[in-house]
Order: sequence, then structure tokens, then C-alpha cells
Amino acid sequence: MGLEVKYGGVNIGKYINVLKGFTPFSGADWDVSLSDDGMRRGSEFEYITYKHKIIPMPFEISGDIIEKYDKLCAALNVDEPKELIFSSVPDRMFYAVPSGDFDFEQVSIFGSGTINWIVVDGLAHSTTEKNFQASKNASGVLEATVTNSGTESIPVSYDITHRHENGFIGIVSEYGVLQYGSVDEADDEAREKSEMLLKYTKPSDYSAMTEGKGILASNDTFPMGGSFAGYEDGWLRLQTAGSGSSWHGAARQVTLPADSSGNSGAVNFKAEANIWFQTSKATEVGLLEFVIGDENGEHLASIHIVKASESDSMCSAIFQVQANEKKRIRYEPNADSETNSKNGLISISKSGELFEFVFGGKTYPFRVPEAAEKKGLTITIFIGQYGSSVNPVSNMAFGKMSFRKDNVQYRVDIPNRYAEGDVITIDGDTTKMYVNGVPALGDEAKGSKHFHVPPGESKIQFYFSEFCDPKPDITVRIREAYL
Repeated sequence: MGLEVKYGGVNIGKYINVLKGFTPFSGADWDVSLSDDGMRRGSEFEYITYKHKIIPMPFEISGDIIEKYDKLCAALNVDEPKELIFSSVPDRMFYAVPSGDFDFEQVSIFGSGTINWIVVDGLAHSTTEKNFQASKNASGVLEATVTNSGTESIPVSYDITHRHENGFIGIVSEYGVLQYGSVDEADDEAREKSEMLLKYTKPSDYSAMTEGKGILASNDTFPMGGSFAGYEDGWLRLQTAGSGSSWHGAARQVTLPADSSGNSGAVNFKAEANIWFQTSKATEVGLLEFVIGDENGEHLASIHIVKASESDSMCSAIFQVQANEKKRIRYEPNADSETNSKNGLISISKSGELFEFVFGGKTYPFRVPEAAEKKGLTITIFIGQYGSSVNPVSNMAFGKMSFRKDNVQYRVDIPNRYAEGDVITIDGDTTKMYVNGVPALGDEAKGSKHFHVPPGESKIQFYFSEFCDPKPDITVRIREAYL
């Protein structure tokens, strides 16, 4: 059986027989450049390189010469170099074009000639690729050791399969450096939001508070032996006031839960409550308090309403920060007042050193620099009366209550350039990069240098974003070349 020759995927051995003595090993066409200044003996070496090479292939045709000749010419009619493979060296291929004519001679049903193959790059290339897997070296860096058993430096291709999000790819060797994406890309970022830590909408919700304890306005220590009762109209009222010769009543306190980040207390917050403080006659006396305690168990801010006189129909709404009075509002708590069952929305907000009290639909701001970093941690409610001989205010009650923590920091995941499962392919021959088979023209960083690996062993290291864990699976591919 004669030598089989495939060109551009066509077996032209069906049309011709390659004659004895043919060899594809024609050697490199070395080109040596020397200089001679005419003043000294010999010449000075400048460089050596090789050009294209020519592989002459003598052949013969027998039988139906015309048909076989036409089919041979059709296979050789190309407009660019094609793969040329000889069965004598099946593991190598040449990128070649035919040159010149056949110098064909025909005798009857026999003919002979020569095809001169021009191998444009002067090289034979392996028909198969060699693969190398990257693994962690002693320093924990992904590294591949590439063995080039050919005789020529060759380009390198890469397949990088991501097992986690990633922002950049760095490929480093002693011959060059490639970067794709951005080394500064982050996996997440800090943002702020508000979180509702507490929200009571009905009297039964108040059962979460601890009865009989709390922090009072002015850091008072009134007896707290009374009790509360919830009513179907949605209000929590004083059921029993307990006993005492001065102010006494019922208190409940709750420690605010931690936020979604696990942090307790709030430097910035808004505490809000619906209250009802309304008299039916001037002789009534009563006290209602809404108090925010700090992380040290001390008074931070409060609104309390007090009617202390049996002869005066007026009461006072008092705003305090760290047990110091900031504002006092005098008003008559009748059915049309700021604290009737429809209008009694109060709130205490804190943003650093700025405290804002909302009462009667108006906002009252105060700056307290020394309390800027203080955290609100507890809420106390208190309803009381004075002594045992006076009439308590007809309606003293709490409705809805809430606490919102502001500026809660949380991390937001940023969808990164390369997602888990993405396959990055870098073609060493074309130097093009693909993401899941789609060209990614803008990913290559300016200054990247595509490199070839010479014959022998070469090490290539790979770098990724710090948050990329686990690291990708990497296959390095080369196709060896021979002179």
C-alpha cells in the first residue's frame, strides 16, 4: 500500500501514487544574516532565522489519467494554506499550499510529475494537543508545568472553568503576563438600610415586655408594682397602679433585638408610639412615659406627659435627653387636644447627635454632641397616678408602638464579571478570549503580553480575585511544532 496523503481533508492518494524516495523531512530553510564592514577579517553575525520551506513530492498517475488529474487539481485549488498530512508521519501536519506546475509527463495511461508543497511557516505541527492541569504549588498558587517536546516555541491556549464568582484572571510566566477583567473588582459592598426591630400593633404584643421594671424619665425610681390590661378597642391601659404616696404605677420594658448583622443597640433610630392621654375633668391627675434607655442602662431620651394638679386643667409634654429637659409644652388634654385617641402620635428619632421629637404633628430638633455615639437599647412604658386620694386621668393608654434602626450596614453581593460555571477560553493561536463561547473583546487588560513557551519545561501561574474560592479548574493546551 502506497503513502497516503491528505490535503485539506481530501485523500489525494486516491488519485496519485507517491514515488519511492519521497520524504517530508526537508529541513529548515535557514537564513543567516551577517555584516561586513570591509575593515576586518570575517564577518559579524547579526541573526539567524528560517523561512518557508518546500517539500517536493514526486508522484505518478495511472489508469484514467484525465479523471484523476482533474480531481487532483480540484483538491489543490485552494485560496489559503490547508492541513497536509502524510501517513508516514501521521502525528504531524503541515500548513501548506501547492506551488508551480507539476512538470507532468505522460506516456499512454501513465503520467508522472511533482507537487511542490510550500510550508508557509516552515513548521510541522502535532495533530493532537497536549493537556496539562493546573494545581496548587507549595505557595498555594495554581500552577501548571508545561512540557514542550517539540523544537519550536509555540502559543498556549487555556480553558478556565469557574467554580465561584470571579472578577479577574491573571496568567503569569517568565515570558509574559496576561490579565482579563479587573483586579479591583469586589464581590460585595457595604450598604445601609433601615430595619424594623420592634413593631407592636395590638395590646397582646406588649406581653413580650417585662413587667415591673424599666428606666423612667429623669431617672426617677417610682414604684412599679401596678399592672396593665389590654382592651378590645386596641389600647393598653393601666389596670392597677399599685401603691405609693407619690407617683406610682405600672411599667414594662423590652430590650431591642439585634439587627440582621447581629449587632445590638442603635445609634440611629426612630421610636414611635400611639398614645392616648385625655381628661374628662380638671381634677384628674396622671403620668404617661415613653422612654428609650441606652446600652449602659441609663436614660437616653424620653417623652412624658404629666398632669399633676387637681385644680389646673393643663398638662405638660416634656422632652428629655440623658435626663435633661429640652422642651416643655403646655396644653389642655381634652377631646380635641394633641393626645386624643386620633392625634396622639409621638416619636423620638436620633441620628448621631441630632435628636428629633415629634409631638402634636410638629418636630422639635435638638443637638446633643456628647450623646452622638450613644445607642438606644431598651424601651420603657409607664403609666401612673399620684397617691391614693386623687382621680386618675380618664384615658391613659398605649396603642401601636415600633422601633426602627437606621443605617444598618449589610453586604450586597455584586454579580461579578465571571459567574460560577462560566468557562473562559483563551485561544493561543488567535490570542482571542471567549466567555462560554462568546468573544469577550473588552476583557483583556491593556499591557497584556501573549507569550509562547519554548522547548522544554515552562511554569505558568494563575491568579484570581481573593474572594474566588474555590479556585477554577484550569486546563493548559499546547500543540507542539517541529522544524
